[in-house]
Amino acid sequence: MKKIALISLLSLFVSCKEEVKKEESTTEEIQITETEVKEVPEFTKGIEATHKKAEFLANDVISYDLMVNFGGKEYLAGKFTQTVDGTLIRMERADGEVVLYDGKEVYTNKADANLKGDRFDIFTWPYFVTLPYKLNDNGTIWSDFQDLPFYGENVATGKLTFEANIGDAPDDWYYIYKDAQNHLVGAAYIVSFGKGKEAAEKEPHAVKYTTFLETNGIPFATEWTYHMWTLETGFGDEIGKAKVANIVFSKKNEALFEKPENATLVPLK
Repeated sequence: MKKIALISLLSLFVSCKEEVKKEESTTEEIQITETEVKEVPEFTKGIEATHKKAEFLANDVISYDLMVNFGGKEYLAGKFTQTVDGTLIRMERADGEVVLYDGKEVYTNKADANLKGDRFDIFTWPYFVTLPYKLNDNGTIWSDFQDLPFYGENVATGKLTFEANIGDAPDDWYYIYKDAQNHLVGAAYIVSFGKGKEAAEKEPHAVKYTTFLETNGIPFATEWTYHMWTLETGFGDEIGKAKVANIVFSKKNEALFEKPENATLVPLK
């Protein structure tokens, strides 16, 4: 009887060990999952190819001068330096103010700065400059592909929206316009930052990109005009203009993106 009992216990022990191994194996199998691949719309593939996205992202840093006018008055004049993915941005205004985004926070070296304006400017204008390379960033959602009127012809468009908690203003949306050669020639948009989506949608605007010039073989729109806009009629009266100049690619210089001395934090709200 003792021998039979011992054999039974050994069998039970082996069986239990095999069962544990099966469970461990099953757990390991569950943990090994495929990484979800983001589907890139056909609409954006042509834009990214024409604007040489791969070549653009092969660089470290891009810098450019930007001048913006609204209502016949200068709104912004300064130099921007940023990593090509936009994770670090430095804005040097003509008046000497330096505004820096270090990947987490925004800072200014000016004690009496317009903090709300600084936060808007350091993210908005680089986005307009590098828009052809931002179309499939994390959190982007595409829909409503259709032809819309654009200066006497109908061109292909798509609506770009964002998942919750993406950037400072996830409620923003864009209608992206491209021509037959897949240049990104326009973008209608709302600015919900500081006023909310409902108020922003009462007065959507649009930017028209022209004068495409190449830097290192990569085309950039160096002249822009801003317009009133509706979905039905498209681009309306001109309300502003901008110009991009002195576009240069360079290696990353960590010192350029260090927090300024006596820095003031620029909060989200």
